[in-house]
Amino acid sequence: MRTFLILIFLLLSTYLVNAQKVLDEITIKSGRISIPFSEENRSLRIIDSTFLNNTSAKNLSEVLQQVIGLDIRRRGNDDIQSDLYIRGGSFDQTLLLINGIKVEDSQTGHHQMNLSIPIELIDRIEILKGSGSRIFGMNAFNGAINIITKKNAEKNNINVKYGSYKTFKGSFSVPINSKNSSHILSSTYGKSDGYRYNTDYKYLNFFYNGIIELNNSDLEILYTNSDRKFGANGFYASPEATDQYEETNASLLNFKLTNKGKKLTSESSLYWRRHEDTYIYIRENPSIYKNNHISQKLGFQNNISIFSDIGITGIGIDINNTSLNSNNLGNRNRFISTVFLEQLINKNNFSITPGIAFSIYEKPNTNIFKSKLFPGIDIGYKVSSKINFHANLGETFRIPTFTDLYYSDPNNQGNENLDPEKAFTSELGIRFTEIKYAMSFAFFRRKSSDLIDYVKNNSADKWSPQNIKEVITSGIEFDSKFFFNPYRINFGYAYINDDYETNPLSRYSLNSYRHRLILNLDFKLSKSVSNHVSARYGVRRMRDENDKTVFDYKILIKGNSWNLSVNLNNILNSKYYETNLVQMPGRNFTIGLNISI
Repeated sequence: MRTFLILIFLLLSTYLVNAQKVLDEITIKSGRISIPFSEENRSLRIIDSTFLNNTSAKNLSEVLQQVIGLDIRRRGNDDIQSDLYIRGGSFDQTLLLINGIKVEDSQTGHHQMNLSIPIELIDRIEILKGSGSRIFGMNAFNGAINIITKKNAEKNNINVKYGSYKTFKGSFSVPINSKNSSHILSSTYGKSDGYRYNTDYKYLNFFYNGIIELNNSDLEILYTNSDRKFGANGFYASPEATDQYEETNASLLNFKLTNKGKKLTSESSLYWRRHEDTYIYIRENPSIYKNNHISQKLGFQNNISIFSDIGITGIGIDINNTSLNSNNLGNRNRFISTVFLEQLINKNNFSITPGIAFSIYEKPNTNIFKSKLFPGIDIGYKVSSKINFHANLGETFRIPTFTDLYYSDPNNQGNENLDPEKAFTSELGIRFTEIKYAMSFAFFRRKSSDLIDYVKNNSADKWSPQNIKEVITSGIEFDSKFFFNPYRINFGYAYINDDYETNPLSRYSLNSYRHRLILNLDFKLSKSVSNHVSARYGVRRMRDENDKTVFDYKILIKGNSWNLSVNLNNILNSKYYETNLVQMPGRNFTIGLNISI
């Protein structure tokens, strides 16, 4: 902690240099309405292309770890298995989207990141912190992360990396452009011996995105597939279970038709997601214990924006059906339909966005349907062109996953009697934007009832999901950016407190970071040489070995059609864990070469 604070002091002393960077105005996809970022009245963080190009992160999980308010709990290296947490919630309460399409998994939230998009193919990332149910429907309980992929490129790209533990990664992307269309084809292969026993892996990813211009509309086609095989030493069972093994295959196919007019725009998407997971308890002896799950989701969504004198009206519908075939969970089916409505009203310096979502969902394999209403409202007041205040109120909701309900093994037992999670959320915040710097501050509170978490009363019991009667989560977030030539600095702090009546042993939800500090620094030594330093420090509610400072460093040398990068990770060789007592890698390195033709 002392080292972290010293570094912050030294960096802040550089602020007396001249400014160069001006904050860009970005138009975001805010639910059913596209508005400029400056008009947004919620806690929304944009990871732009500048950050993605310079970050020391080698994959999506490491990028998100550098955002305050997010808790990315990895098992192993190189984005092989990661869980997403926002503001102290569980991984099942965070929604991941790719180009606005939900990739949540009805089996388990552990599989969301199995479709992780390579950094090289990401245009930007929109991170909504706080309730997202009225915008995206159920299961956006604590927020959502929307990955916006690149739509076009001009040059072929080849990327090769090598590093510690005999880690290799190679990728290429090829643009195919014509007068009325643009396409990107990409493939990535990676492998490693692993940084400890049974943490080896290999994967193969394929990505395609194409846009075809029609008469008065655009047709976008997205297809991505990821095939992974990896040793899972202690990933899910007790730390003593060192011989676990897993294979996953995830696919997403989406057809989106966009029509833009002066008074009305619409986006219609037809999508299909498939996921297969094979888990083996003893890698060399699958007959002892083996699980296989195959889930498929078919869905349709339509979003319409209507522009009038009173503002912008957003209307949406999302209909999807998920089927599961599993030797452990059985054959399951779930249907969900949600309609959305929101209205943006601007008057003088005030803006207000009331909204509501209504969902009908099926209780698995019962033909019994239930419904839920998610009202919410966002309010903003613009003091000046630089200062914005905002406030939010809303209800949020999550139905149990198939794993929550039905999973069974020697260490875990599902619970078919679980009730859905519910919460009422509130937030107050301020955002200050200047040419040289930008800052935001938010206070949030979430009162949850029937919160689902894997708990046990003593160490000898099985982990079992239970409804926790009431949990009140509150916290603050401070985020800042400074642009001083040649420096770009981001500093953030978050505090979270969970208040609940009982104190069971918790596996996921109730072990959030109580304190979290993040620092990112970019600076140039010359026009062709740039540096990135990332530092993070955290103290969890249940203290273990997580209160460690982790430093990463990257140097990037750019040529006319190439760049060379050197990454030094965990420079202090800190011994730390992110989840389930899976020790993370010690000091390691990666060397990369990127060529554009």
